[in-house]
Amino acid sequence: METHGYGRLMLVGLMGWIGVSGWAASAGLAQASPPADNQQVPAVVWTSHYGEALRVAEREKKMVLIVFHHPEPDAVDKHFQQNILTHPEIQERLSRYVCIRLPMDTLIRLQGKTVVLLEHPAFAPMERQAGVAIIDYADPAASYYGCLVGAFPFAPDACYSVQQMKVILDLPPGPLAQRQQGYVQRMREWASQWGKDIARKALACRWYDDYRTAYRAAQQSGRMLLILFADPAPDSLGNRFEQEILADPSLQEKLADYVLAKLPRNARVQQEGQSLVLLEHPAFAEMLGLEGLAIIDLAHRDQKQYGTVVSVFPFLGGHLYTLEQTQEILNLPPGTLTQRTLIYAVRTHPERPASTTGQLDPMLAQEAESHSAYQARIRLQGHHHWDSRFHRISSLLPGGLLAQEVCAESWPGQNLLEAAIECVRSWRLSSGHWSAVRAAHPRYGYDMKKGDNGVWYATGIFAHPAR
Repeated sequence: METHGYGRLMLVGLMGWIGVSGWAASAGLAQASPPADNQQVPAVVWTSHYGEALRVAEREKKMVLIVFHHPEPDAVDKHFQQNILTHPEIQERLSRYVCIRLPMDTLIRLQGKTVVLLEHPAFAPMERQAGVAIIDYADPAASYYGCLVGAFPFAPDACYSVQQMKVILDLPPGPLAQRQQGYVQRMREWASQWGKDIARKALACRWYDDYRTAYRAAQQSGRMLLILFADPAPDSLGNRFEQEILADPSLQEKLADYVLAKLPRNARVQQEGQSLVLLEHPAFAEMLGLEGLAIIDLAHRDQKQYGTVVSVFPFLGGHLYTLEQTQEILNLPPGTLTQRTLIYAVRTHPERPASTTGQLDPMLAQEAESHSAYQARIRLQGHHHWDSRFHRISSLLPGGLLAQEVCAESWPGQNLLEAAIECVRSWRLSSGHWSAVRAAHPRYGYDMKKGDNGVWYATGIFAHPAR
């Protein structure tokens, strides 16, 4: 999967400006029309001289804001210039920065060579896209002095709103990763304060047709990325699913919580300089090369599954998921791929067992993962060492709660989703196990792991009141 970890991106030494096309210099932002209410806003002077701007920022101890635009400005560039950067609240904030406008093909001379500035490794987080970059020259004592501390590339058909730019320009000092996370957190807080309807206007949902763009949009907005793999034929399973199920009004509010991408099964991505079919990446192995849904978690940065595939729902046997099944898919709790798949299988069992109506407990989920892995390793289902595990797990639960466990295994050779459904079916065949699975518990944990014998081993651990 994609990773976006960047080290220190020092920009000192990149001050040899060569020249840029004239649009940035002639854009005239400093002469923008005053606001209708005649509010006094500090004048903002834009320059296209990169090296000189860095020297000014260093001398005046200011942050540098760079707006990269297309050599021939498109509608997004013009909208950002005319409607966002001229807004009074943005102008006031920009007065605290040294402001630069550069085409994406701006050249610099570095160590005797002419290179494209945006292709320099220091600007890697911009992904060679138009957008906003920030360099810190405000605090010479800071470890990130002279470093890129903000990278906010545009989507192909959208720029940042006034509200988003206010958050970007008001971020406190810090290194790149800290400020990027701060942006996500502040946008979440803003969304919570003003309600989902207003949040969606700033973080508008749409169906992307490019994986990298959709991934970046989800990462920047702190949302889950839902991918619909659909063949292009009008009557393909993916297109039918979009038209017959995903278009249902009852799903629209929940879909707005996701970044959505619709990709053909042969969609390709670049990884380590090589082009590969996305569905052939090991992370999507359980999609089995089929049309269907996949979800990547880019919402829970503090959890281990961040940036990984956490749901795969291929259209097995040519069957579409029902509206009710899709609702369950969209409402699964945060967790790993195997945890969420088993929880889905429990929730969609025809008898609707209640064991997942409580809280998914991280400790119980970890214990379920550990025991499933143990069973897979020894290739033997069972409540191994339960006497000692029971006392240890119960001691970690709030007062009055005791641990309870169920285990199951699949048939050899089943895929993940089939195995999860089979394990729940197995529990249904045992009155003792089913009484635990169907009961409501304040806390629960589920997981499953595959042994080298092709068998999946499942574990459910519940916290139930002492009788």
